[in-house]
Amino acid sequence: MAFSFSSLFSKEVKSVLGVDIGTSSIKIVQLRREKGRVVLETYGAIALGPYADIEVGRATALPAEKIAEALKDVIREANVTTADAAISIPYSSSLVSIVTLPASVEKQLATVMPLEARKYIPVPINEVLLDWFVISGGEGEKNASPTGKIEVLLVAIHNDTITKFRSIASTANLELGFFEIEVFSAARAALDHGIAPVAVVDMGAATTKFYVVERGVIHESHIISHGSQDLTLAAGRALGITVAEAEQRKRKFGLTGDIATAGIANLKQSLELSLGIVLSELSRTIAAYEAAKNQSLGALVLTGGGATLKGMKEFAQKSIQTEIRLADPFSKTQAPAFLEEILREAGPEFSVAVGLALRRLQEIG
Repeated sequence: MAFSFSSLFSKEVKSVLGVDIGTSSIKIVQLRREKGRVVLETYGAIALGPYADIEVGRATALPAEKIAEALKDVIREANVTTADAAISIPYSSSLVSIVTLPASVEKQLATVMPLEARKYIPVPINEVLLDWFVISGGEGEKNASPTGKIEVLLVAIHNDTITKFRSIASTANLELGFFEIEVFSAARAALDHGIAPVAVVDMGAATTKFYVVERGVIHESHIISHGSQDLTLAAGRALGITVAEAEQRKRKFGLTGDIATAGIANLKQSLELSLGIVLSELSRTIAAYEAAKNQSLGALVLTGGGATLKGMKEFAQKSIQTEIRLADPFSKTQAPAFLEEILREAGPEFSVAVGLALRRLQEIG
């Protein structure tokens, strides 16, 4: 899927590309800033299943050269006009922890954090790329901790992952601005600047990721080992059809199909049973977080390809008390009015790519 309308705008302003490499597809979004506004120039997505000789919608584990091939294909199909790119790193390939330290060591974090990281990282420190920043209690902050403690967000990414994604970018002829773990990109695109903690639920092909964002920082995370491909596989078994046919029907009808149509009632029932597993786990995770923190979540924001399932929001709201919203990252961009509805429906799937491009625009000014 690709759509380009960059030809409607002049090319004088610098354009940037956000690249979200998932397990089942690659999503790209090209943005530029014009007179203080963020303009959507083009976007596109390509399924990775065919590159692994499996069905569309299935999770893959492709080598770097195959991913680069797919990335070049979607860049060409979407008529991308820039090489300036930012790329997401899968959450599963990273480690994110909040470390509490005495405030007195704040100026020595470059020495302290590599030592502290050994407590959290199960591999030698020289095998990972480390980054960190103070998220509360820092020097000069209004909310400096009266206990003399600071909270530091620690991020680690394995060097092999960095090498693989650098190779993908190079083969696809992209000039890499930065890497960013996908959850940070999605939060930037899907959330507004609020104070109350909000949970983001990223429904991918292989897994569903739950993380709580408070004041722009990831405070809690949980991975559910069920994703949108599990819905397809279960539907295929229930209806006695191929995985490809099940994926096609899932995308066409979702949870809102006319149950009088042959086979659609069974499809709907199968999808609801599969989603019930994910929603039960989400409910438990939310309850545990709220009990531990003694505060309620402000909302649950759905992102990822699984969130685009027709009727998903309404079905989920029946079993989860917290207000549920669908991510609408393209609302932070300007695009032709006739695309408004299409972009709103596709939005959750492009949250990470939009978030990457937004940060890159900020960096280049």
